[in-house]
Amino acid sequence: MSRLGALLLAVLAVLLTAVPVPAAPAAAAPAEGASADRVVVVGVPGLVWDDVDAQATPALWALAERSPIGAVSVRAARATSCVLDGWATLGAGNRARFPAPDESMPPVPLPTVPLPPEAPADPGAQPSQEQTPPVPPASPALSHCGLQERLAAAGLADPQAAVAAAADDPATARFGAEPAALGAAVGCATVVGRAPALAVAAPGVTTGQRDELPADPGELLSGCPLVLVGLDDLVDAGEPGLEGSDTGTEPRPRAAALAAIDAALGRLVEAVAAAPGETLLLVQGVSEVNDGRAQLHVGIASGPGFGEPRWLTSASTGRAPFVQLIDVAPTALAALGLERPASMNGQALQADGERPPLAEAIEALEQANTAASVHYRSTGTFFWALVLLDAAVVGLGLLAAGGRRRDRAPRPGGERLRRALRPVALGAAAVPVASYLAGLLPWERAGVPRLALAGSVLLAALAVLAIAALGPWRRRPLGPPVVVLAVTLGTLVGDVLTGSTLELNGLLGYDPIVAGRFTGYGNLGFGLLAVSALLLTALLATAAARRAPAGRARAVTAAVVLGAGALTVLVVGSPALGRDFGGVLAALPGFLLLAMLLTGTRVTVARMAAVLALAVAAVGSLAYVDWLRPPAERSHLGRFVEQLLTGEAWTVVTRKAEANLGILFGSPLAWLLPGALVAAVWLVRPAAGRWGRWLQRRLPGPLRGPGLLRGRRDLLPPGDRAVLRAGLLAIALSLALGAAANDSGVALPATAASLLVPLLVWLAAGPRDPGGGGATGADGTAAGPAGEGADRVTVVSRGSTAWNA
Repeated sequence: MSRLGALLLAVLAVLLTAVPVPAAPAAAAPAEGASADRVVVVGVPGLVWDDVDAQATPALWALAERSPIGAVSVRAARATSCVLDGWATLGAGNRARFPAPDESMPPVPLPTVPLPPEAPADPGAQPSQEQTPPVPPASPALSHCGLQERLAAAGLADPQAAVAAAADDPATARFGAEPAALGAAVGCATVVGRAPALAVAAPGVTTGQRDELPADPGELLSGCPLVLVGLDDLVDAGEPGLEGSDTGTEPRPRAAALAAIDAALGRLVEAVAAAPGETLLLVQGVSEVNDGRAQLHVGIASGPGFGEPRWLTSASTGRAPFVQLIDVAPTALAALGLERPASMNGQALQADGERPPLAEAIEALEQANTAASVHYRSTGTFFWALVLLDAAVVGLGLLAAGGRRRDRAPRPGGERLRRALRPVALGAAAVPVASYLAGLLPWERAGVPRLALAGSVLLAALAVLAIAALGPWRRRPLGPPVVVLAVTLGTLVGDVLTGSTLELNGLLGYDPIVAGRFTGYGNLGFGLLAVSALLLTALLATAAARRAPAGRARAVTAAVVLGAGALTVLVVGSPALGRDFGGVLAALPGFLLLAMLLTGTRVTVARMAAVLALAVAAVGSLAYVDWLRPPAERSHLGRFVEQLLTGEAWTVVTRKAEANLGILFGSPLAWLLPGALVAAVWLVRPAAGRWGRWLQRRLPGPLRGPGLLRGRRDLLPPGDRAVLRAGLLAIALSLALGAAANDSGVALPATAASLLVPLLVWLAAGPRDPGGGGATGADGTAAGPAGEGADRVTVVSRGSTAWNA
């Protein structure tokens, strides 16, 4: 256990020196000179950067030209954010949604969402029943956001009842959101439009409501310090339908709607300039419209602290130029000098980084939207492709195994299939890393970006296959799979060291539309990292031990494994790099178990409990160090500590548990697990003992036999089998902990299986040595019988002893 404690101390020492620690926690506050007398939020459903043009929208163009701008994720507690979801999310500073019977996509008749029956008690502050606009006729194909738009147009006669309905929605509760928390914190708000009332209509809040923006908007700025303006012209520029489109609108009505929005914004900008004091103006896309698909939207901030043309960012994304709709409420509160409620997960907007001239900046934002949209729409297809590819590799492997039974001579057809199977399996193992390497090509600039993305992944996979199969290492017993593992590990580590540019919009990474993560390691990427790092570390430690002086093999093995573990934990958990909370919990125990297995340390329940305790201590220390940083600089590790202190942590834990169950029963990646189970029974199961013999008698012919870890001396010498067994056990522990600690659940080990299973099939399909005595080690040296030679290193894997050359 002293070695385990030494590893923990080393990891903590490196992490503590990598993260700057202030003297004490600092309270959130706006930058000096950034306070405002009032905040004006202009929400425009459906507004994207492709709409901003110097001739068509001159007011928008002029405002963006002199202000920080960014791409806004309007993700609410629904896959596609509709207008009421967007305003509820904006006011909550957290993901929320408005309950409506639009969870399914089939056509529906008149919406059954209950409209509040009573007029408000104060007709001076709220519109009366006579002022409520007439209900528009129902479309026979209302779907997507059409139901919410119709309800908003009909008028929310009692906004507080609508806020209560959003608060009671189960999806809102899963995120711990409190709708209208923005209004409750400010206490007074002026609202233009019906839907924006959802952001502020908390009990006790003074609200003044207008149906339309007045000709002179200046009168809105003389009352409450918070003004919310909804410009819904794009809602009426299209008809909701069953077939989705990019914008949900028609070109000509959209152009007219944009002209009206621009004119209204121009009047508002002039009023803000003429108003006394300081005004922070935030222009935000708040939702999709009609049947429009999920996209990134316009974000502009102008006023105190946002006076130069820069990029927008926030601590909730940690990446310019991306921000979230949940960041608007914390920004408004910071500008007004008010405390941010604990229920708000958003962070105040910041102006950061030089940006090019506006035309180039908008082009970059449009490309970012294209990449995010294509990723958002393509992941499901890619996941199913992975499932089918891995199923084909395992199926072909079983067919090849059926022709290589030990009790009969190999069939000529089976040997041909085996030879054809090896490059197929190696290519399948290259696909996961190819999904990241595809980001090196500018596929989003192509005329058909979705096809260009598919072609980029295929090209990258062929390149990795060529490197692995044609290089000088191809004659080594484990040369090609080691190259695939090395390329995978090098890509993942190199990417996070250079800003996670490949994780963003990689098909196994994340995108800004879903907004689950914007930088660092995604959960699926960690699964690939765990497999490649642990297996390569096991091979490296074994090779180092073989060349170590007599009597120093165990110490060298331990040093290599523990050193690699410390570096991996640093890369995975550092707030400046991987910032993966669950990854630290999963990676550290895997490396500690690998060290125990390779050094002959007996694995017991008490020691495994100590390993898990050390992992919890390490990640807790890392999270605490991150929490000590200013709130605007914290990653989600430090924010989780804050949530523990404020009582919000249980909401996070339960949401992750529900997400795990949802992925288990709803994600295509879950179907990778049956193939992995078949491969495990075939390749790595033991064949000894009563239960092993019982299982042998009941398995189909291709599944019989001792597998790779026992008996297959024609493929692996005993020492390498012991190393492989240790690596697989360490991987199993890391993946199990990763699935439990992250909200991706079984998708994490399933993604890891897409790399590991094809490599094991490649190994099983290797050329057979009938004598079993010519096997060589991983480094190409001959591996004789156990105990032969004085320069052997004993490596104990619980219950067995093997000799590594």
